[in-house]
Amino acid sequence: MAQTYEIAEVLIVDDGSTDQTAAVAEAYIPNARYPMRVIRQPENLGLAIARNTAVRETSTEFIAALDSDVLPDQKWLEMLVAEMEDDVSGVGGELLEMYQTSLPDKWRAIHMVQHRGPDIIRRPPFLWGCNTLFRKRVIEEAGLYKEYCKTNAEDVKLCETIRDKHILIYTPHAKCKHLRRDTPASLRKNFWKWYYYGCFETPHFKKTIASNIRHFRRIFGLIGNDVADRDLKLAMMSFSMLTYTFMMDWLDWWRFFKQNRCCAVAE
Repeated sequence: MAQTYEIAEVLIVDDGSTDQTAAVAEAYIPNARYPMRVIRQPENLGLAIARNTAVRETSTEFIAALDSDVLPDQKWLEMLVAEMEDDVSGVGGELLEMYQTSLPDKWRAIHMVQHRGPDIIRRPPFLWGCNTLFRKRVIEEAGLYKEYCKTNAEDVKLCETIRDKHILIYTPHAKCKHLRRDTPASLRKNFWKWYYYGCFETPHFKKTIASNIRHFRRIFGLIGNDVADRDLKLAMMSFSMLTYTFMMDWLDWWRFFKQNRCCAVAE
């Protein structure tokens, strides 16, 4: 509501939350600076479906999106719009970690970066979905966000679909802060989901092996960087990702295999 750029409507999609977030938002509606609606989904359906719900409910030419744990600068939207020229279809801003005192939060700030540095980049490989501005028709022409992605990678898949025909821009001038805080357990889970969960529709034996290899290469690179920086605590945190990601890759495959085998027997 503090944005300097005038907003046609604000939508909050409540994806089956179990706290009072939706009620707090609804209580805010009468005094809101801009028109505001809360859309309640009956159960937790995942980020991709929540984004698609917003797209379907929107009638404006442009759609700006923020994750629920992202705090935008007051000029965030103004800076995104400034880059949305006639030949541009999507713009993403800079996300910096607000909390970096604990080891998991420091690790995330170093190894799970969601920005591309201090310069404007034309045609980046993708825009992080945490803070973006897209033309609605472009999202619709792409078939919306891939709902099989659930909570991760829906932003990457959308950009992969449109980037050959449409221009994307990253701008560091549209600034946001990430309010997330992690424990070692939540960090490992989030890291695994970043690079595996939602990357393909269904688990597959060969793809699970490929995911293992991708994780191992990435994590060994992170460990090497931590050792080079002489930060043994970060290196140990990175090393803990190895066994976790290996286990979760195969556990996800096994759950899918077991479920489908049971279905086949039942039929």
